[in-house]
Amino acid sequence: MPRNALLALLLVLATAGCGARLSGTYAEEQGDGRLEFQDDGTVYVTTFGGTIACTYELDDTHVIVKGPRGSQVLLRDGERLQGGLGAVFVKQ
Repeated sequence: MPRNALLALLLVLATAGCGARLSGTYAEEQGDGRLEFQDDGTVYVTTFGGTIACTYELDDTHVIVKGPRGSQVLLRDGERLQGGLGAVFVKQ
C-alpha cells in the first residue's frame, strides 16, 4: 500500500467517531443525579442539588465526562450509563 494511502487510512480511523454525540437526559436509577447531554459536546451534571457544565467525549463503549475537578468515565450499555460506585443512569 502506498505510504500516502496508508496515512490517509490511519487518519480516517483515528477520527472515526469524533463527531458522535449523545443528546437527552439520563436520570440516576437510585438517586437524584441527572446528566443532560447537548449536541455541542456539553453535559450538565446535576448532583446534590447543584448543576455544573462539563464537556464529554465518546468512544465505542465509554462516555468520558470532563469537569473542573477531573474526569469520570461511564460505561455505555444501550440506554444506560454505568458510573463508579454503582451509579446507573437511564435515558429518559
